[in-house]
Amino acid sequence: MATIGLIAGGGRFPLLFAESARRAGHRVVAVAHKSETDPELAKQVDAITWVKLGQIGHLLEGLRAGGASQCVMLGSITKKRFFADAMLDATGVRVLARVAVRSDDNLLRAMARFLEEEGVAITDPTPFLADRLAPEGVLGRHQPTPEELEDARYGLELARGIGRLDLGQTVVVKDRVALAVEALEGTDACIRRGGELAKSGGFVVAKAVKPNQDRRFDLPAVGPDTVVSLREARGRLLAVEAGATLVMDLPRMVELADKAKIVLLGLR
Repeated sequence: MATIGLIAGGGRFPLLFAESARRAGHRVVAVAHKSETDPELAKQVDAITWVKLGQIGHLLEGLRAGGASQCVMLGSITKKRFFADAMLDATGVRVLARVAVRSDDNLLRAMARFLEEEGVAITDPTPFLADRLAPEGVLGRHQPTPEELEDARYGLELARGIGRLDLGQTVVVKDRVALAVEALEGTDACIRRGGELAKSGGFVVAKAVKPNQDRRFDLPAVGPDTVVSLREARGRLLAVEAGATLVMDLPRMVELADKAKIVLLGLR
């Protein structure tokens, strides 16, 4: 039985990982972020340490105390928190000083390099979550029109394009016109912004893995909340990259999408 560290952000994926890893017989030691990570995680792991964003030295101490020599990073950190209430400790200041261009991937890679130097390797979480990756094809009752399918394919192409620039993973498209591109605000806010521009609704949201994505962290993820945001903005279709996008609670997503007449689609 291995001891696996879990650096947890917000959302359900840290809980799902802990559940899957422990079911497979592993011991899970978590470091959770205050005001981000679901407190329920404490019941799903063998040990937990709570830190504020930027307390990297405290984070490392928690992993070492739990006996973890490898760990995964899962869950979201609200990007605006970097500018609002991050509390860098001395180790955090040193790690941040290594990063010239502070994009998502560069920050995560700097964190991974530091932890590996300290004897805690970051590993790919997807082997533990293979049953939660989006399948290919239509995932619910509603089928796309030929025009919507064309928008979905175009949207994935655009999403991969912004991924090459290390921006976001999501775009909003209608009639082969890009309405919104994800940046600092995150997926749900990107969907809302696209809805404000597409007054009549009926737009497509596409989410893809960045072409050079390091799969140890920041994989694209969707869940019921994504469908709710799409419904509220009067969107028509959610397209995700099959085999690469983490899906939280697919049955609930399908239930919500079917009721709202939204198409759920996995594309390669």
